[in-house]
Amino acid sequence: MANEEEYFDSLLGGTEELPSALTLVKFTSFRSQEIQIMKNSLVCQSGTKLAFQTLPKHMRRRAMSHNVKRLPRRLRQIHLNQMKKSGMPAKQKRPSRKYRRRPKNLTEEYTKRSTKRFKWLQTHIWHAKRFHMMEKWGYKLPYSPCDKAFRACYRAISQHCLLQDISYVKCIEISGDKNVIIENVKRRSKSDNGLTITAKAFLQGNREGELTLYDTEEESLIQRVIGLVNYQWQPGGSDNGISKLWLWVHASYYELAKNVLCKCFNNYQDIAVEELSDELSRFRLTGPLSNAVLHDALVTLNIDNNSTQQWFKEYLELGDNNQIINNQSLYWQEINNIDSVSELSPHIIHSLIVKDPRLNVPRKRTKSIPTFKKSVECNLIGNISASPLWIQKFRKAVNENKITDAQIADLQSKLLVPGSEIEQSETLIPIILIQKPGNKKENIGLGSGWDVILPRVWAKSFWIAFVMRGARAGGLRESESVLFEMGKSQLLHPDTEAGKQEEHRTSKENREKFFRKPPNKRINYNKFKIASPFSCNWEILLKDWERDSTPTETFRVLRDKNFLNTINCFLNFKTQLMPEYPKNCLIPVRLICEKRGSPLQYAIICLPESKNDFKHILIEPGCDDELQIKRKDLRQTHQRLLKKLRKQRKMKSTGPLSEDHKEIMKEYTKKMRALWLPESISLRYSCCREVMGFVTKGGFSYSLGKSAATGYITNNALSALLKTHFRNKVLVRNTNSRQYKVAKLSVIQE
Repeated sequence: MANEEEYFDSLLGGTEELPSALTLVKFTSFRSQEIQIMKNSLVCQSGTKLAFQTLPKHMRRRAMSHNVKRLPRRLRQIHLNQMKKSGMPAKQKRPSRKYRRRPKNLTEEYTKRSTKRFKWLQTHIWHAKRFHMMEKWGYKLPYSPCDKAFRACYRAISQHCLLQDISYVKCIEISGDKNVIIENVKRRSKSDNGLTITAKAFLQGNREGELTLYDTEEESLIQRVIGLVNYQWQPGGSDNGISKLWLWVHASYYELAKNVLCKCFNNYQDIAVEELSDELSRFRLTGPLSNAVLHDALVTLNIDNNSTQQWFKEYLELGDNNQIINNQSLYWQEINNIDSVSELSPHIIHSLIVKDPRLNVPRKRTKSIPTFKKSVECNLIGNISASPLWIQKFRKAVNENKITDAQIADLQSKLLVPGSEIEQSETLIPIILIQKPGNKKENIGLGSGWDVILPRVWAKSFWIAFVMRGARAGGLRESESVLFEMGKSQLLHPDTEAGKQEEHRTSKENREKFFRKPPNKRINYNKFKIASPFSCNWEILLKDWERDSTPTETFRVLRDKNFLNTINCFLNFKTQLMPEYPKNCLIPVRLICEKRGSPLQYAIICLPESKNDFKHILIEPGCDDELQIKRKDLRQTHQRLLKKLRKQRKMKSTGPLSEDHKEIMKEYTKKMRALWLPESISLRYSCCREVMGFVTKGGFSYSLGKSAATGYITNNALSALLKTHFRNKVLVRNTNSRQYKVAKLSVIQE
């Protein structure tokens, strides 16, 4: 026995003694680690597959063999060993991304790039990772999500919550004598377009209104339309005789509106016009769950808790703000369980002071679901519209007192229970909520929600808080979709300068896309009798419909609500009185197709001749293209010329094309394009049915379950339609088809 112990001890290489007892937990833990290491070393050793080739297809990424960080952690070391065995040194990128992604460097990069030709929104970096971005109106704006989310965004509008950053709608503040402000702004708007700036519903600052702003030229007394503007007065009257008015102007006509307002108030020393685009941001939440998202994300201030922030103490000393804050919190609690935001008073302004939204953001994305009650009475409690955002020093203090995300992360790391709320921070942020009523007649409540006005520095924090509560992010495409589903015209009307620029831009894009195709893949619009396939030539169409054949230089969109209501009543056979309306104007209309087939952009709206147009499918008769022979002759002549020039270059041993040869190529391209798409001289009689107008937005409407479109028709074309016995039925034809579709026509009333 002793000999066996000595022999065993000699194998160990010393005089070690075996332990008297064995700890089972420690022994198995060490053995399990060894077994796991052995298993990992055996993975991918059999066969000819490399480490990254063993992954399933849904986990494979591009350039896995070159970048080890694209592999899962468990396979990275195996992959590096395989690369070393094959004689290929592992190429490791210098770890500089960590340096570039430091908060300080990110801020510098943001400031550097956002001051270029196109500005950035505060949520730009978040959007740039997930959206298709486009350069528009001086901004880099999100257009649509990278995933296929068109139907999902509609479901968010109708059933959930759609979130959009509309901070490109900028704010202009006009402060001074209230009577002077009213007099000058009223002069640049019209009372027949709806309630004006002097309406009692808006003077107290409890609601947001909208008006169409005009640029009045004193010499010719012509009112040029600028665009639609939202406005709100400072609640609670004036401070020291100074009243404030906020105008929210779209970025496409912001510069024009600002210049008109500055010129308007330039002679008044007591009136100040300031830009607040660098101080305020604006979000839009649309859908039935928008109220639930806000209630979950926003934690209102408890007035009993004393805040250490200096700006808040100063705000409480101004008037009866203590009671106002209590009223705002009570009303916010009352509307917590309403079925829809459309039930509230329309366009009501509700201000709140809330805590830092980063303190209660959930660790995983959740969906906010309201708890409905049987009956909810939402009665206004005093003044709920007053906000510190109206005072500049408070806006500045709120933007400057924001603690960093790193400090928030430190507070969260010290929590005893991970994920619970942080109570140490007392940061307060004032925000303003504006109710959007949505549709009021058909699909009641569709498009309703809240607009949130908040300090600009806090935009990203609130954005992430809303997204983590279940709001789905949308872009410009979703804004167009919301208006289309609601049956409204697009924001930029054709009689505004911004609308004309947008029309020119889209027309140019479509033309370039058309000519990028080879000739045998292009649609021959001459055979389809489409005189204007990529533009809406309103001037030519209005001139064709004028009875006295007077030249048409300017036109406008009919916005008079009384006229539009009268026309709608006559179209729907509710009255027999033929309406009279101004000449030389375009009338916004909505089309609903009775059968299959969707009208697209630039589709022509035509006047039917008889009932036979509705009983049978009407087809545009085919015709020959008279310019086809000219295009063929021009192409052959140009090819012979190119062959001749090629020989000359070979003889002279010249390299690239000379300037003369480039001019020849440009001239040929110009002539050939003119033969493919000749300039339209007349539109009304371009096809077998008289053209009344054009479609500006069309497609399948999910809210109707049918194909629909919005567009404009001329006033005289509508008069001709009203004289027929079918009144509200028209024909629609796409530019790439010869088949006419029957559609029901109604006038858009906004």
